[in-house]
Amino acid sequence: MKRRQWLGLIALPLVGNAFAQFGGRRRREGGGEQKKSGEEPRANQIEVTLHEFHEDLKLTGAQEPAWEGYVEKLRVLARDVVRESRSRPPQLGLMQRIDGIVDSARNRLTALEDIAQSAKALYAGLTPEQQKMADPRLANIIAMPLAARSPLSAN
Repeated sequence: MKRRQWLGLIALPLVGNAFAQFGGRRRREGGGEQKKSGEEPRANQIEVTLHEFHEDLKLTGAQEPAWEGYVEKLRVLARDVVRESRSRPPQLGLMQRIDGIVDSARNRLTALEDIAQSAKALYAGLTPEQQKMADPRLANIIAMPLAARSPLSAN
């Protein structure tokens, strides 16, 4: 418990910073620089949430590989969303934007299918007590990287 409190004290400034920057990202009148800086807190929020979830599950050594597979696939999706939001091409034509949206959706679907498969494997390896704890959180964490705005859908 001491370890978790200590981590909370260390993570508190990071999370506070993340929420402060995250709140500023919602304003649309800001410049492109605000949007770019607004993406990093999302990744930090995911990492903090994953760390807390990991601590709460109290995984055994045999369960760790399934956890690591799940977490790595989430991180890949989160990095993809951040990278995509930063690499907004200048003026694209209508057909190029449509193709980009479809490609992005296809890539995210593939990533979500990979995450779902690893989440199911993780869940299957948990004890009934761990499953109760994981039940509301496992799916919610999957949605976190997707909450970031897609650059192709933004005007």
